[in-house]
Amino acid sequence: MAIPCFSTLIIGCGAIAGGYDTADVTGPNILAHAKAFNTHDGFDLVACVDWDPGIARDFADLWQVDRAYDDLEDALNDREYDIISVCTSTPSHEAILRRLQGTSAKLILCEKPITDNIVTAREMADLYGGRMAVNYLRRFDPEIRRLAAAIRAGQYGNFVSAKAIYNKGLYNNGSHMTDLLHMLIGPLRVIEAGAITHDFWPDDPTLSARLESQSKAPITLTGTDVRHGMTFDLSLEFEQADISLTDYSQTLTIRTAAAAEKIEADLNRGMYNAVANIHDHLTNRTPLYSTAENAVAALEVCHEIRRLAGL
Repeated sequence: MAIPCFSTLIIGCGAIAGGYDTADVTGPNILAHAKAFNTHDGFDLVACVDWDPGIARDFADLWQVDRAYDDLEDALNDREYDIISVCTSTPSHEAILRRLQGTSAKLILCEKPITDNIVTAREMADLYGGRMAVNYLRRFDPEIRRLAAAIRAGQYGNFVSAKAIYNKGLYNNGSHMTDLLHMLIGPLRVIEAGAITHDFWPDDPTLSARLESQSKAPITLTGTDVRHGMTFDLSLEFEQADISLTDYSQTLTIRTAAAAEKIEADLNRGMYNAVANIHDHLTNRTPLYSTAENAVAALEVCHEIRRLAGL
């Protein structure tokens, strides 16, 4: 029996929309929106928008999109869409999300962060409620979800401490880390902001900080300089295990007194996992794994770090 198929619009035709997959259009990895929607039988990628008409046309040709637009209003006036993916730069999100509020879309898939400041991020979350999924991709990964469930069940004992390392902007990349920490160990409190590194985004520096968990276990967040190499690693210490997420969380290592287990996550198919969850949510009422609610919570921590740093 055929599964429900949802008409889909992608706004912004850059790297996360499809560019990350251009060297591997038919291969197994699925890193960007267009390939994910095309691979899943439950979506029909009917339109794309980019303010550069050449980019929009090339994107449509590569990903077999029905219509290419260089004006969002034209795309929205031509027809309605079930799913709209917002894949533009972060500063443009707010205006686009305000415009999409008047559409009949069943769900908005927004790239992270929701917006470039906490005030408007909270407002967009309130406007959309359960109609928004946010692409914090680790939340969609089955292995990382299993790890989070095991931690919540107390399988490794109490949480003792954590060390997190990231770069390339507190909001743009650091919010991935604060969201991952929320997913694995729960609410965080910012104790102190540390060094500031202007390594990539002019308006989004990389900051270090001292945090603590709800149980007051210490967490160090270290921001490095992406010009010396991209990094995103997390080490967690529990009473009965040491757990590390390395290679951008692709490799999970769990060390107990009895043994060491290495698990490969499914982040190379991260976008497919995201759209599959969206389809299950719309057809079977499966909960969305990454929502505006957890996205705002991740930014709240980043906002407090910025505030304590005087930014």
